[in-house]
Amino acid sequence: MFETWQFYRYCVEELTFSAVVGILSVVGVALLFIPLWSASLTVLPRMCIVYIDMLGFLQWFGVSINAVTYVILAMSIGLLVDFLMHVLLRYYESPGTRAEKVIVTLRTMGSSILLGGITTFLGTLPLAFSQSNIFITVFIAFIGLVVLG
Repeated sequence: MFETWQFYRYCVEELTFSAVVGILSVVGVALLFIPLWSASLTVLPRMCIVYIDMLGFLQWFGVSINAVTYVILAMSIGLLVDFLMHVLLRYYESPGTRAEKVIVTLRTMGSSILLGGITTFLGTLPLAFSQSNIFITVFIAFIGLVVLG
């Protein structure tokens, strides 16, 4: 019983620390690998917004913070940044005006990201029919990841 009490005592602090370090790490990697430094600075606010939306999505579906959601939220940073970085990098690599860049990005990278989202949804769909709360929590979290991504 002590371990459970200890987990809930430090859960909020650790979740906040993990989110901040994860998002700052993503911004650091973006600064290294995205050629235009101003593009990499757009990663920070977008990741913060999407992460807060993910927390709200889980709250909206009545999922409370526990060990399973803690792991899912830590993992979601990597999955959410995957969508963001691919689109952002393709946009800044495309030639032309702003409208032309958007068209090229959606034609090339947009379809790949849509396909990745659909396959993630289909891969986690069997979890919706589970009797276990753990699997249903994972299903809800992954649906949030796909919708927000």
